[in-house]
Amino acid sequence: MSARMTGPDPHRFPSAIPPSAIPSAAQRMLTSGRLARRFALVSLMLGVLIAILIGASLYVVSSRHLARQHLANVEANASLAARQTEGLLDTLVTTMRELADNSVLATALVDSAGKETYLVPFLSSFDHIASVPLAIVFTDFEGDQIANNGRQAGALTITAADMAWLRAAIAAGKPAAAVIHQDGTHYLLAAEMLIYSRTRSPEGALLYKVPFDSLVLHPEAELLHMAEPPPPLPPDMIAVTVPLTVPDRLSALGLQLRLEAPGTPTTALLSWMLPAYGLVALAALLAIYIGSRAVGIHMTRSLRELERLAGSIATDGFTGQRARVRGSDEVSALARGFNAMLDHIAAIQREREMRAAEEITIQRTLAERAEQARAEAESARNEEERSRQEAVMALMVAERANAAKTHFLAAASHDLRQPVQSLVLLTSALALRLGDHPAASLVGSIEASMDALCRLLDAILDISKLDAGTVSPNMQTVSLGAIFARLEGEYRLRAAEKGIAFRSVPTDVTLHADPALLERIIRNLVENALRYTDRGRILLGCRRGRGTLRIQIFDTGIGIPPEHLERIFHEFYQISNPTRDRGKGLGLGLAIVERLARLLGYRVHVASRPDRGSCFTLEIPMPALSAPAVAPAAEAAADAPQPGRGIALVIDDDPLVREGLTLLIEDLGWRAVAADSAGHALRLLRDQPHPPDLVIADYRLEAGATGLQAIGAVETALKEQGHASPLCVVLTGDTAPERIADAQASGYRILHKPIAAKEVAQLLSDARQDRPGRDPARSPVPEGAGRRNSAILQG
Repeated sequence: MSARMTGPDPHRFPSAIPPSAIPSAAQRMLTSGRLARRFALVSLMLGVLIAILIGASLYVVSSRHLARQHLANVEANASLAARQTEGLLDTLVTTMRELADNSVLATALVDSAGKETYLVPFLSSFDHIASVPLAIVFTDFEGDQIANNGRQAGALTITAADMAWLRAAIAAGKPAAAVIHQDGTHYLLAAEMLIYSRTRSPEGALLYKVPFDSLVLHPEAELLHMAEPPPPLPPDMIAVTVPLTVPDRLSALGLQLRLEAPGTPTTALLSWMLPAYGLVALAALLAIYIGSRAVGIHMTRSLRELERLAGSIATDGFTGQRARVRGSDEVSALARGFNAMLDHIAAIQREREMRAAEEITIQRTLAERAEQARAEAESARNEEERSRQEAVMALMVAERANAAKTHFLAAASHDLRQPVQSLVLLTSALALRLGDHPAASLVGSIEASMDALCRLLDAILDISKLDAGTVSPNMQTVSLGAIFARLEGEYRLRAAEKGIAFRSVPTDVTLHADPALLERIIRNLVENALRYTDRGRILLGCRRGRGTLRIQIFDTGIGIPPEHLERIFHEFYQISNPTRDRGKGLGLGLAIVERLARLLGYRVHVASRPDRGSCFTLEIPMPALSAPAVAPAAEAAADAPQPGRGIALVIDDDPLVREGLTLLIEDLGWRAVAADSAGHALRLLRDQPHPPDLVIADYRLEAGATGLQAIGAVETALKEQGHASPLCVVLTGDTAPERIADAQASGYRILHKPIAAKEVAQLLSDARQDRPGRDPARSPVPEGAGRRNSAILQG
């Protein structure tokens, strides 16, 4: 839709009046007379100027608004007329297409006789379609007329030129349409073909002719086509042209509807707008003059009083008169200044007399304030010192409490691990000896209970190792996709047993990290999600960020209330496990995650909504490596290692642990020699014809001795006898950070109680493999033990 408007701009602004045009009488009027009258005249002149400006602005805005509204009305009328014309054209084309498909016409093509009797009345019924008059001619395939609808006279006569156009359309073999100009009138000339189904060629045709004027229902609208340029637009008129959406048969004609209308009706605008503006302006000017006159009289009242007071002082002298002050305007300020001048005359002497007293008072006041400020500063310093001392005392109490907790956990862990280690070893030895005995199932139940207790002790040990700082990351190239695939294979079946889905998003990201510690973090987060999700799904994936890699674990579990989000990373803190059910974990997994993340320089945070689920995110501030990940080494065989045969020296002051470890080693095919101290072990070595292949010593021995000292004494004795050093292992149940650090610094292989039978079997196997090539000096931790830092954290 487009619009065009012509004509001169009716809006004009009044020109400014130059100051030189103001008459001299008006200048005298503004500069002489009473202030109230002058103020009223100035206000009146400003009001006239403002009224003229506002009136002109309102006139311009209103006229433009009416012009836009008038244009919108014309466009709406043009759109309505266009839709009506489109409906008439669509009805006309549809009716003629259906008429061409009518069986009556098909019959007339093959019936050469009697067609005047039934075909002419049939076509005559179509002299109007949707109130639009039209002429119809029915021809054969050569364009010879067979019948018509009876409109063969007047303006709708089908001419010879029309028939010639129809024969050209029949030769083309498809429907056609054209616009013709005849006797000063435009007509729509269109043809529909009667196609023979076998040859797909026209066997006849329908020619219809419609005047353009009958297709437009709006009296001021006209129908245009593409081949004819629009007529020129008269002055002060606007025109709106709307393209028509027509059937495909008429689309090539480019039909448009054009509606002409007069421009903005400015006469009607002036007929009511200018009188209204004039009345409003006169009322405003009258109100301005009356109001400004009243305001001027009110404002000059104080000046008149000052005038009378000055005359009275000049006549009678100063006797304590005072000017009356009203408000806070400039005139009131003048009255206050007048009163101040009078007061100054009377107060000069009094001020001289009081000046000395005032100076003394001021000095005393300043001294008092200085003393008060000094006292306040001293009090603030004392308060600050007291607060600092209280903070130091609170810090010392907190550190003592933390140390007491650490020592308590270490002592409790050590005291628990001793009997637990005995139970584990004796239970394993009993299981080997029972074999298929019916009581073997009871041993399995005992081992399950022991596994739960061992997991608790291992978790406490992990916390202690991380607090002690003995876990050193082993950084290498890690394939994150391999970790995801391994965890998915491990947890998919467990998730399916709970009726939930577990899936990991494949990734090819490689990064430089400790593979065991990174996998432990992700595994603990997956375990936590699996533990608290009873329906829905768990999703493990990662996404790259700018300088960071985010590993995320989504779940649809019970969620975490906002007030618990900061505390879930504390030890033994569980939200929904008040009865401490072992099946819901120990409350240490997330504490280990937080410490491991801090150790590796990562950040872990959680977003959660109760009853909707949680999302744990591990942020790794390292870019992904471009080099491919190194393939992980092949895992150890699932079967128990073959320990072979050899001699093991066991040094432990606990008889139950010593007995259980001895029985288990002997059941595995080795010969065990047990001692309760370093001296006892040296005496036994002197009686042995062969040196031991393995030395296992407890870290804590009687009388304050340690297993490190015992192993050192055994190595020294063997070296003096010319024997190579055996594989030396230190067993410890102590979780104190300083004890863990000492044991880690010794260089020996460190195992933490309780150890299982498979670990003992692995030690025996490692001792037989390492024996031939061992250096007589103290051997460093073997390659398998180098992974102990990570392996301990996998339990």
